[in-house]
Amino acid sequence: MRIHIDLYPDSDFPFLVPPLRECLTTQAPCVMGLAPKNTTAYWNEISDYFCFLALPVIVTFAFVTELMSIIVLARQVRQSLDTYLLGLSLATVLLLTCTVMLSLQHYVGPHAVLVYSQPYTASCRDWFWYSAIWLLVMMSFERVLTVSASRASTLCSPNQAAVVVVMVFAVGLVSSLPRFWEYQAQEVLDPVSNTTNLIAEKTLSTTTEEYNLMYFWYVKGVTLFVPFFMMLLMCGSMACRARRSVLTKRYLAIKHTSGLTLNRKIREEVCLSRLLILLMVLYMVCSAPAAILDLVAHTAPEMMDPASRTFASLYNLFTVVFFFQFALHLIIYFCFNKQFRITMLALFCCCC
Repeated sequence: MRIHIDLYPDSDFPFLVPPLRECLTTQAPCVMGLAPKNTTAYWNEISDYFCFLALPVIVTFAFVTELMSIIVLARQVRQSLDTYLLGLSLATVLLLTCTVMLSLQHYVGPHAVLVYSQPYTASCRDWFWYSAIWLLVMMSFERVLTVSASRASTLCSPNQAAVVVVMVFAVGLVSSLPRFWEYQAQEVLDPVSNTTNLIAEKTLSTTTEEYNLMYFWYVKGVTLFVPFFMMLLMCGSMACRARRSVLTKRYLAIKHTSGLTLNRKIREEVCLSRLLILLMVLYMVCSAPAAILDLVAHTAPEMMDPASRTFASLYNLFTVVFFFQFALHLIIYFCFNKQFRITMLALFCCCC
């Protein structure tokens, strides 16, 4: 006997985190343009239910660990990388908060407060997503310049890094501004049940094909093409420049440097470079599946129909993979940042 597994029982909305389509709310008459539910394959149901259970666990764990990272980094800001990581953790916490607000309707139902907040939450999600991506790019770019310099020197102070972090958040806000006028919460009559429901749907000015096409490629450029290209280049450059032999030549240019101090500094430089390489590789591996799926569905719908339940199931699965990366940040910081490890252990010792 087949057991039917579904998300929130009063919903025919299969996306855990709603994509930015015609509507954001689980209630009818939200039109998602999807195939009927009775065509859903059994593996789609199993996959969706797995994502339904896994997403809150992963997001909660990531939220707690990122808060711990903020507390530790705020106590130890001594160099520019710490400031960048603090900004990245802050952007990640805000991104996770917006994700919770968007997906909460599947767990508690589409309450009016959630529906009214959805247009602003979707906009802020893009804002903090863009900020997190480009903070990672900026800190990696500074690290590339640091390990590529002819002499060992500090290129950016913590205060200068704080200015860059604020500028990245400002540019992220400007990039996401169109989203703030894209959706609106309004009451719509459902002709099937003859009831009036509150839903968040697109405004008439943003339903044009030209707007959606232009903004789609803009988002892909900001989140996929440009950052991935830069990350690949920086990973290769950092892997070559952060070798022990190359760093030794840089530090030998400084007079009166003892062998013990030299080894310690080289070790720290190598670890910090590996930290950023790992963060970039982790981001590309975890975000590429969802980005490629969306790109294929938009450019080649004959290969992956965006109206199919297969697309919805893969979208949910890749969404869980995307947020899984944030649950690993604290472990990466702890393993590759000596000062972070010392500060965190000191905080735990104080608590004990």
